[in-house]
Parts: sequence; structure tokens; C-alpha cells
Amino acid sequence: MILARVATFFILLLLGATPARADVNRDGGPGPRRVTEGTLLWRTASQSTPTPAPLLATDVDLRVTGLVVRATVRQQFSNPSGEWAEGVYVFPLPEDAAVDHLKMRVGDRVVEGVIRERVAAKKAYEQARQQGQRASLVEQERPNVFTTCVANIPPGAAVAVEIEYQQAVRYDAGRFRLRFPMVVGPRYIPDTVALGASGAGWAPDTDAVPDASRITPPVRHPSEGPINPVTLRIELDPGVPLAGVESPSHAIHTTSLRGGRYEIALQQGSVPADRDFELAWAPVAGAVPAAVLLTEAKGDEVFALLMVMPPAPAAAARERLPREAIFVLDHSGSMAGASIQEAKAALKLALARLRPTDTFNVIRFNHRTDGLFQEARPATSQNLGAAERYVDALRANGGTEILPALVRALDGGEPPDRVRQVIFLTDGAVGNEHRLFEAIRERLGDSRLFTIGIGSAPNSHFMREAARLGRGTFTHVGSPGEVQQRMTELLRKLESPVLADLRLELPGAGDPEVLPHPLPDLYAGEPVVVALRGRTLPTHAVLRGRSGTTAWEADVPLRESAPGAGLAVYWAQARIAALLDQRRASAPDGDVRHAVIEVALRHHLVSAYTSLVAVDVTPARPADAPLISHALATNLPHGWEYDAVFGAGQGATAAPLHLVIGLASLSVAAALRLWLGRGNAPGLVRHQRGA
Repeated sequence: MILARVATFFILLLLGATPARADVNRDGGPGPRRVTEGTLLWRTASQSTPTPAPLLATDVDLRVTGLVVRATVRQQFSNPSGEWAEGVYVFPLPEDAAVDHLKMRVGDRVVEGVIRERVAAKKAYEQARQQGQRASLVEQERPNVFTTCVANIPPGAAVAVEIEYQQAVRYDAGRFRLRFPMVVGPRYIPDTVALGASGAGWAPDTDAVPDASRITPPVRHPSEGPINPVTLRIELDPGVPLAGVESPSHAIHTTSLRGGRYEIALQQGSVPADRDFELAWAPVAGAVPAAVLLTEAKGDEVFALLMVMPPAPAAAARERLPREAIFVLDHSGSMAGASIQEAKAALKLALARLRPTDTFNVIRFNHRTDGLFQEARPATSQNLGAAERYVDALRANGGTEILPALVRALDGGEPPDRVRQVIFLTDGAVGNEHRLFEAIRERLGDSRLFTIGIGSAPNSHFMREAARLGRGTFTHVGSPGEVQQRMTELLRKLESPVLADLRLELPGAGDPEVLPHPLPDLYAGEPVVVALRGRTLPTHAVLRGRSGTTAWEADVPLRESAPGAGLAVYWAQARIAALLDQRRASAPDGDVRHAVIEVALRHHLVSAYTSLVAVDVTPARPADAPLISHALATNLPHGWEYDAVFGAGQGATAAPLHLVIGLASLSVAAALRLWLGRGNAPGLVRHQRGA
């Protein structure tokens, strides 16, 4: 893949195109480029080739109180050189993280962050950088990707950057779960038209992904060993007695504390940042109340987080309707290794649960899309046998062109006599999420879209948002040991009627603002979770909806379970998400931008339009001191195969260009060999190796 990218770069030069390059500082050094997860870049005028900068440690503290998580992420680095440095660090966080605090420590100096409009924050940071003042800037690239810039770090100094965020835990199928992402895998970038490069990544920006060069950071080859060690500590106060605590992703050590609390740490002490960390805890049977209400008073307003467990629908409403199940399986290069085996096992479990009254089809895709049948067929033993052979023959290679497969799956018609369900198995390693969301909005019809995130580090933002827009659910299968359990949970949902057209009434609470609105459909084992803002608290909740073709309602008494800190932040994050959803639904962008900025500034939140900036007013760096540039590579996600992702033609470009680039690569490779043989551009060799 990277060889193809290098070939593309030289073809652009031969055709007279001029790829964009990094901004240049007024002092002559290259300016900060916006990159992606896990990359620390140190900029300099005297050194244009990045070399690895050591990561000392990442320390993560998660405090879980009932439904609320408060997290502190401390990233510690050192400047090993004898010159002043500027750093640009890009990292992943949960897609629903409400980032509201920044603290930077350089030597004995502590710099606190304040929230400003994004343009103003960037301007303040740039001015401080030029004046030699210590400064830091935190920007949101995507809902799950953030960038921190650190300016004027002294020679030989250690640097610690602390970021705090808040989120809510998720409850499903009898378990509470939280996930902390540690790495985001390389993403496939469609290349309809190359636009140059605005960032430091290996992929040029394209019309399909205008920020592609900012979301394709260097990746360390596994043969060089893992980097970026992480320690993680969790203080868990679940509020209910537990039957068990486990992590399906990592070995953990759990210590019981007084008051039903637990302390959890990684058994190995530290682990490389190469997969998502997930923790699950199961309450004892009957311990979860029908409703949980957490509140926080701020001024004359009350903010609340409400979770309601709907009673099971009556037996008559649980009758299973015939289904049309369309399974879509990603077999691109990023799925090579453990991921494709997990996906095949998951799909076979789903096929085995089909009934003769159901119809089905299997669609597979990499940079090409094809299907087992032209249209859905009955789930006979003969057709299911053909499906198993079709799945067994799959090999993971090529690019990740999700859009054609998504369109084919959603355009299959809407049979009036059955429920149509599209089950999408992928790691979601793509950069054109917004275009895929548009396709779901345009083509969903009466279908339901269920996403299954495969592997150790799926793109959870894409997977969860696609399921929300598709009125389905998101399931993560992170390892072979999870396939049976997670797929069984999902298949129960697929086989049960959904609670649809839900309405939540809160008598006695005036007219509170409830988010999300409208409420999503609910599947078996899922609760209603909403954020509230109002003047008074509700005394009970009434849920109304439809189960299959039967009207359904439940009256749930409410009482305040416990006071909660930071619930105003949680509500504000939900409000921002709702506003951005309006923008995607064609609301005027200017109106949405203004509303998002107003909410984010009031609640001190990083958003698409606001950033955290911290400036130490004391000048530190002499005006004539150069800046050293280093790049820290990320690990390849656990279970991925490097050559399947980064080999020539493995997903760097759209399929129609593969042949052209492959032929061009032969000529370019000869030229490169001759050029490099003369001692030129050693940095290019290291960049290819690292990316």
C-alpha cells in the first residue's frame, strides 16, 4: 500500500501536480501538521526527516461511579535532544468522550487549558509559539480522534500532558461495559481525486477524504517490537452487588474494597498500545433496578442521567416474524489474520440460526463487491451449504470499499411479509465515514442495519453511528474467545421484535429537554438511556411504543438513586451530538456551528468548533533557537498482518487505480533504487518502513 502511495506521489510530480506540504513557520521551521492517533512530531528547520521520539508512559485512571465514568489520561514524553522542541500528538479517545480539561507539565511549570472558539484558540497558540512561550492546544479531528500541540519544550525536559473526559457506561444483555481505545488501525482512503497533502500521513488528501493525510500516521513494523506502553487503573463503584468482573481484551487483577467497590489494574503492569481495553461487570440477578436516576444541580437548572429497563413485552408480542437477513462481510487486507477468522466464525453462527421460513444472502467485499446469490433465497439446507462454502473460500486482501457493498445491501427491496435485517461485519477501517452515513440516510428504507465490529481496534465511531442511523445495534467481537457469547447476544436481538416508535413522558417535570430525541429503537436486553435538563425532577416515567404490531407501554416509578457529578457535561455532549446530527440532515451549517459553540463554551467542552488552549505568559525559548523534529509511530493493531495492509495494492487506492499504480511502481522503484543508491533521501526509506 505504501509503495503504491510513493508511486502516486511521483506520478503527480511527473504530471506536473504539486502536492501540498506542511505549513512553514515564520522562523523558517516547518509548522505543526495535523496528524492522527499516537503520533508525536517534533518540528525543526534543520531536520526534515522524522525519527522516533521515545514515549515514556501512558497512564490511564478511570473512576466509575454507577453509570458515569471520569477519566484522566496522562501521556508522558521526553525531549532527548539538546534543542528546544514543539510537539504535535494525536491520540484516540472513546467516540462519546466529553473532553473538558487539559493540563500540561513541562519541568516545574504547569499550564492549564481554557476553552475557546477553534480559530481563536489556534491563533492564541500560534502567537505563543512564535513568541517562545510554552503553550498547548487540544483540537478534535473526529469524535474519537484528538490532537494536542505542545510548543517550546526545553532541551532534555520531560513532558506530561493530562486530558480529562467524561462518558457514560453502556448496559446490554445483563452486563455493564466500558472501552478505552489505545490505537486506531490504518484506514483505507478512497482516491477519486488526489488533492495533495495537508498533514504528515502517508496518504494524500482526496476529494472523498479531505483530511486523509492527517489520519494515516506511520505504523511501526511488528518485527521492530512493540512501543507505547500503557498502564491502566480503574476504581469501580458499581452501586449494585456484582456477580463478576472481567476484561475480554486484557489480563487484569481485581481487588475488592470496602463498600462494594473494586480496584482493577492490568495484570502485566503495562501493555503496548495495540488494542482497545474493555471491561465488563455483571450485577447479581435482580440487582439492577427498573430505573436509575442520577442528578446534578447547577444554578436554577437540574441535569440528570436516566436509565430505564423496559419490562419484557407480552408473549403475544414476542412472536417471531420471518426475516430477510443480508450478511455483508469485509475481507479486505486489514481483516487478514485473526479478524477474518473471527468474522467467518460469527457469520457461520448467524447462518446456523436461520429458519426455513427466512430468506438470506451473503455479500462480500474488499475493493470489489459480489454476492452469493443475485437476490435473497430461502434458508434451505442446500442454500446454507452453498453459503458455508462461499464463506470458507474467502481470503483477506485488497482495499476496503464499503460504499458499493453498503448500497447493494440496502437496495435489495423491502419484502412486505418479513423483517429485513442487514448484518455488516467489518473493522470499519475507512476514512470516508461521512459519505457512508449519507448513503445509510438515503437508502435505509424499512431495513435495519446491525454492525459487528471485528478485531482488536475497530473504528467504533463509524460502527456505532452507522448502527444508530440504521436503527440497529453495534456489537464488538474483539477476540476469538468472544465470538460465541457476543454473537449469541446479537442473534437473540435479531430474532426478537423491536420496541419501536418509543416515546418517553415525564409527568411532573414541567417540560424538560430530553436527549436523544427521538428515542432510538430498543432490542432485547437494552435500556432507555437519556440525558435531561429541566427545572424540576420527574416522579415517574411512562414509556410508550410498539412491539411488533402490538401497542406497548410501561409506567416506571422514579426516585433519585444518587447525586452525580459532571452530568451537565454529559448533557452538553449529547446536545452537541444532536446539533451535529442536524447539520448532517441538511440544517444550515452556520446555524449549527453557532449553536455548538454556544453550548461548548458554556460547558468548557472540546468540539468540532471549539478547542482547549493553554499559554504560559513567561517567554522561554530564545528567538534564534531551532526546533527538533521527531515522529513517534503507532503499533499495528493486535492480530493484523502488516504485509496484508501495507503491501502494494492492499488498500491505498480505489480499485481502478491498482493496475495503473502497480505498473507505475515498477518504473518508480527502479528510479528510487538508483536515487537512494547515491545516498539521497534516507528519511524516505525510514518513513516507508515506519508507515
